[in-house]
Amino acid sequence: MLGAIIGDIVGSVYEWNNIKTKDFELLTHKCFFTDDSVMTVAVADYLLDHKGAFDFQMSQGKYAEAYINSIDSTMRKYGRLYPNAGYGGMFRKWLKDPNMKPYNSFGNGAAMRISPVGWFAKSEQEVKEISRQVTECTHCHPEGIKGAEATAMAIFLARNGFSQLEIHDYITEHYYKLGFSLDSIRNEYSFNETCQETVPQALEAFFEATDFEDAIRNAISIGGDSDTLAAITGSIAEAYFGIPAHIRKHALTFLDKPMLDVIIRFENKFPSKLEDKKNGISVSFSATAHAPEHGTTRAEAIINAVSKIDEDLSNTKIDIVETTSKQLYNHLFEACNILRGPINQDEFKSYVIPLLFLKRISDVYDEEIADALEESGGDEEFAAFPENHVFVVPDNCHWDSLREKSKDVGKAIVDCMSGIEQANPDTLCGLFSSFDDADWTDKNKLSDERLKNLIEHMSSKKVGNKAYSADVMGDAYEILLKKFADMSKKNAGEFYTPRSIVGLMVTLLDPKDGDTIYDPACGTGGMLIEAMKHVQDKRMAYGKIFGQEINLSTSAIARMNLYLHGAREFKILRSDTLRNPSFIERGKLKTFNCVVANPPFGLAHWGSEQFSNDRYGRNIWGSPIDSNADYAWIQHMVCSMNVNDGRCAVVLPQGALFRGGKDGLIREKLIRSDKLECVISLAGGIFYSTGVSACVLYLNNNKRKAHRGKICLIDASQIYTAYRAQNVMEPDDINKVLSLYYNYKDEPDRCKIISIADAESKGFSLSCTNYIERTSQKTKEPSIVWKEFYEAYQNVVECEQSLKDLLTRGGYIDE
Repeated sequence: MLGAIIGDIVGSVYEWNNIKTKDFELLTHKCFFTDDSVMTVAVADYLLDHKGAFDFQMSQGKYAEAYINSIDSTMRKYGRLYPNAGYGGMFRKWLKDPNMKPYNSFGNGAAMRISPVGWFAKSEQEVKEISRQVTECTHCHPEGIKGAEATAMAIFLARNGFSQLEIHDYITEHYYKLGFSLDSIRNEYSFNETCQETVPQALEAFFEATDFEDAIRNAISIGGDSDTLAAITGSIAEAYFGIPAHIRKHALTFLDKPMLDVIIRFENKFPSKLEDKKNGISVSFSATAHAPEHGTTRAEAIINAVSKIDEDLSNTKIDIVETTSKQLYNHLFEACNILRGPINQDEFKSYVIPLLFLKRISDVYDEEIADALEESGGDEEFAAFPENHVFVVPDNCHWDSLREKSKDVGKAIVDCMSGIEQANPDTLCGLFSSFDDADWTDKNKLSDERLKNLIEHMSSKKVGNKAYSADVMGDAYEILLKKFADMSKKNAGEFYTPRSIVGLMVTLLDPKDGDTIYDPACGTGGMLIEAMKHVQDKRMAYGKIFGQEINLSTSAIARMNLYLHGAREFKILRSDTLRNPSFIERGKLKTFNCVVANPPFGLAHWGSEQFSNDRYGRNIWGSPIDSNADYAWIQHMVCSMNVNDGRCAVVLPQGALFRGGKDGLIREKLIRSDKLECVISLAGGIFYSTGVSACVLYLNNNKRKAHRGKICLIDASQIYTAYRAQNVMEPDDINKVLSLYYNYKDEPDRCKIISIADAESKGFSLSCTNYIERTSQKTKEPSIVWKEFYEAYQNVVECEQSLKDLLTRGGYIDE
């Protein structure tokens, strides 16, 4: 909320004296707060006074107009307190006339005051409903309602962790088509008080910003209604970046006691964000609550608030790795936006990922040159020795050579990539060319101009080791992969297994220094990377990482992913694991200390006939039918486990726990082998691209004595955190599951330790519902059930009528 007020104060001196540059004094003695700040505080005060009523009504699925209508009196109260704040003509009349109705305004005043709603609301639906109710008491025109809602929604998304580009996509899809830049409108843009000619420009000022101050400067630099533009932009920028301490401290001195009291009350309920810079990187964190301000003077309130800011800065530890990962992700996703149009979004990865890796190789090479020159006292010949470099970069294959091209840019990209591949045959052979669906040389698809724009965008950031550590680079890369998964749900599972599930599996395996780690369906390498991180010392994992993947480009992504995460001397081989396992020693299947995988669920036509006569003897318990390879994967993984201490963690659909036929016979032999130590049934909706509920099986060739002859069945179907689009297992959820395994004892509703004999008595089913004891549920009298049903029905009727009334008043339907 304070971000809007700061924008208003900064812009107050430029509203009638527009400045078309970002170079100006930010806060001077001439600045003052205007109606934008007054009405922002009014909305905040109103929401605070009605918070309990709102919470109750929303918990019941109702939005009571009786409460909303009282916003009128709150705004009029503040209008009387600050009669000379610079209100518009119609709003000034509305303030003076308590009987005046909404006047169909689409002015930008609807958006300037709305920021408290973005902090107050708990969901997108609440943002829309509360924004409308707060707005339509004056600005009941659809454009006024839209402008306010778009601003509040951007704030809500920003404070809930959405990136600038994700917010941009949401705004573009639901509110405004932002097809301009600030530079393109700065010379022509002039004063305008409408939502439709203010809110999009204010949003763009935020989208082009790198920090809070930059956002404010962006907004004011285009002229127009400067204080309102900056107020809208500042409200979103605060939720995204936070407010720098020095700006926050200075801004508080412009406010009087009533306004300070409301701000402190509001921020105690909804903690604001502060922005700080570490190593030149802008990072944000939540502020702590203010001390009670009752009885204090204005001066004391300011002193207390300033002291709290200093305390927050000194006590807060900022995660630079997480922040820089998100910033790099934004940079990469903006590259995707440059391709948007001629390139389908499910093809973005084939262009952006290899280009990123090419840039990374060149930047790392430059760093190595600089280090070698320093070490040798400027000996250029020594600096060029291959021994000083991870990869060889031939002449004309460096990124700088690519930037010099203005014609046939696509061909130049291909030449650079193939040249680097050929110069590094043992490590990079086929890496770039694996992305065979990237058609760099098709000028009908990608013009030289577009490719030049893409290269210049990628050139704007150094991505070497000194700019971004392997963890930062790898994390940003994985965020981008997840975004690709979001874009193309049908293929999401191919690229992304939720990291929390990967972490659960790796923790069960507990790889140690020197352990070999193998993933027979490695996809993009996420499980191998998590296992490598678990070992902690990456060098201890050198030469210990192995993976196989059938898809050509996905195996290339895995290799890049591992390189970007700092892995070395690993082996990722491409072929069909079930038909042609690649890791063979002396004619036998190679074995490993840790085997981990999320193989494709229910894979059909996988080669059952060949597997039934497998030359490596992997069909130890039988050959599954050709329509489902789940138990072929299990047997391959079991045969890949080191005989003495091999461990295995695998994700399967829950049907594998109880299906009959050949699967049932194989499952019986699996159970009798006493390798199975734990089965975890997961909640539905955890994985992308499938509604199938999954489970994790943990197998161990060296069970501890107390676990022999037993299996731990864990029902984790209720252990998750529900989000808008997907169920997620947060770290706390994972820890609950792990504690059940570590305790290895019965727990009602959650866990049951069974014996092999117990499994036999249930037909060798591993479905936890057959074993876990359930606490008895209290039953209700039929009369109470009917009463609750009738009340719920009445609630539905009332909500439908309320919706109809809102649509009628908004002009969307006729009575």
